[in-house]
This record gives sequence, C-alpha cells and structure tokens, in this order.
Amino acid sequence: MTDPRTAPPRPDSPPLGVTLAILGVSSLTVMANATIAPALPGLRDHFAATPGIETLAGLVVTLPSLFVVLTAGLFGVLADRYDKRPLVMVSMLIYALGGASGLLAQSMGSMLAGRVALGLGVAGTMTLAQAYVGTLWHGHARDRFAGQQVAAMNLGGIVFMTAGGVMAGINWRLPFAIYAVALPIMAYAWFMLGRVPGKYAAEPRPEGAPAAEESFPWSAFFYVGPFAMILMISFYALPTRLPFLLDERGIGGPLATGLILSTATLISIPGALSYGRIRRFLSARTVVAIGFLLIGCGLVVVSLAHSLTVTVLGVMLAGAPLGVMFPNFIALFMALVPAPMRGRASGLLTMSIFSGQFLSPLISGPLVALFGLSGGLMAMSALPLLAAVVAALSAGGGQERSAAA
Repeated sequence: MTDPRTAPPRPDSPPLGVTLAILGVSSLTVMANATIAPALPGLRDHFAATPGIETLAGLVVTLPSLFVVLTAGLFGVLADRYDKRPLVMVSMLIYALGGASGLLAQSMGSMLAGRVALGLGVAGTMTLAQAYVGTLWHGHARDRFAGQQVAAMNLGGIVFMTAGGVMAGINWRLPFAIYAVALPIMAYAWFMLGRVPGKYAAEPRPEGAPAAEESFPWSAFFYVGPFAMILMISFYALPTRLPFLLDERGIGGPLATGLILSTATLISIPGALSYGRIRRFLSARTVVAIGFLLIGCGLVVVSLAHSLTVTVLGVMLAGAPLGVMFPNFIALFMALVPAPMRGRASGLLTMSIFSGQFLSPLISGPLVALFGLSGGLMAMSALPLLAAVVAALSAGGGQERSAAA
C-alpha cells in the first residue's frame, strides 16, 4: 500500500463529469427550503383553521433546517468513514420524497413530517457535496470551485424560486413537485461518482514537513461558524417575511414574489464566479465585513420600500454578497482542516448555515409581532450591521493561511 506521504500528487481537480455531478447535487441544497416560499399565503389560507397557522406556515420553510442541524454532523462523520457515493444517493432519494410529499399532505402534521424528511435529505446532500469538495479539489482550484459551487446553488435557487412562483400562481401545492428534480440528478451522480473512489488517502505531506499529530482547527470554526449562522438568520428574513409584506402592501402576487426573491440569487452569481479574483484584493475577513454591511443595508431598503422597484433593489442589495460570502466561508475553513477531517468540517459548516435558517423566523417573528412587518425587517437589519462592525474590527488582526492547502 502506497504511503500517502510519498504518493505522487493528485490532480488539483477531478474530471468534468464528476465536477458537473457535484454541481448538480449542490444546486439542490441551500435554497431548498425557500422554494415553496411563494406558496405560503395559499398554504396559510388552506390550513386557516389550524391553531397557530401563522407560525406553522413559517416553519414549513424553516423546519427542515432544524433537522439539518441535528443530523449534518452525523453525515459528516459518515463521510469521513465510509464510501460517500451511496450516502449521497440515499440522501437525494430522501430529499425528493420528503420534499414532494407536500403535494399530498392533508394536514399540517403530515406537511411538517415531509419537511422533516426533506431536512434529512438536505443534510446529507449538502454535507457530502462539501466533503467531496474537500477531497477532490486542492489549492487554488478549490477556491475557484467554491465559487462555481455557490453559483450552481444560486442558479438552482433562481430556477426553483421562479418555478415555485409560477406554480403557486396555479395552485399552492404545485411548487412541492419541484423537489422531484433530485431524481434525475441522483441518477447522473450515481454514474459519474462511480469513477471516484469513496475513500481517499491523506493528501501528500510536503517534503520535510514534520509528521505532527493533526487536530481539528476549532478556532477557525468558531470564526466561520457563527458568521455563517448570522448570515442565514439575516438573509432568511426575506423569504420568510417578504411574501406577507408584499401581500400586505398589495404588490404583486405569488409569481411576483418568486421573481423578486430569485433576483437575490441572480445578482449573487457574478460575485460567486469572481470569488477567486476578488480574494486577490480583499482578505477573507474584509469580504465578511463588506458582505454583512450590504445585507444590512438591503434589509433597511426593503423595510422602507413601498413600490415594487425599490423592493427589488433592496432584495438585490441583500442578495449580492451571498455569492462571495459562501465560497469565502468554504474556502477559508476547508483550507485549515486536515484532509481526514473534512467530512466533519463540512457537517459543522452545514449545521451553522441551517441553524441560521431555522432561527431566522424565531427571531424575526417576535420583532414582526412587536413592530409590524416593515418595522420587524428594520430591526433585523441591526444584526448584520453589527456583524459587519465585528468583522471589520477583526480584519486587521491575525494572519490568514493561504487557501492552497
């Protein structure tokens, strides 16, 4: 058996077919919960007799996030120990069945049960996709792919959110059918990932480097994790509250809601694809500070807007930094994590992201109850603006390791 410390270096990136498979899996993840956001008013009206329907309607979007938080760590451990390929397939099957179950759910209980299953599927697909990134891409190729991956996630968000708006305009249940797209992607991924071994030897150790015992970089996680969570708490105030705000103001309908929310992902794609070039000029911590500043300003604009045009501008302002911030978190963290621990690292990062998604309506809900929809969004803007200040203060201190690991 070849000693991984003396094995010849592997290519910096896998074949194109494998790349497309990981991009396809990634496209199903981050915006999976918000796909049915345009259907929320119709769902609320259909189950109007259910006690607490206002809160439950919001949980339809965010409940999957709780179960991502509860299970992503487990998927991360499994990714480090077993063949990732069958784990990805099972996760995508659960994703498709749980997501599409809303087509048939006859009670809020069964609706929420399906969302729990969707959460399990998302936990597996996202964690395992990130684990593949950590083992298949190296050096600057990982930075480039991190941007491409986020672009694929956001492109999936555009397609799913727009389709959700169109379908919700016909019938509020139809957006749940979108989750079935996981099935053809699953078939393609099964074929292409078969070309990649499920287990990987440790990355070659640079010649002359000491064989020190590797430990998990918790300090890096305690920087990246909380900021990733705050990012999602802040941004997810839009898909969970904007449909009701637009309904209250009489601006558009389900289709308009889907199109408006999709602009947040559309505007983020150029930044995602340009992430590698952006990092030549800005440190990772500076990227975090600027990103939070833009998100906070976007929430302020949306809270004050009383026209469709200004609302779209606010959503775009809040969405633009997402394309840079996600690959920034991925590249910054994965560069510091030893190869045998990248599955667990992916699980922790996934937990942080979806913790924010789950907590978002729980934080914005009391603010909306206290200040109304517009005032609640204005109050939510304080969180990313404060995070921008903290990130800016930290930008001048500490050295960042190169992402070439």
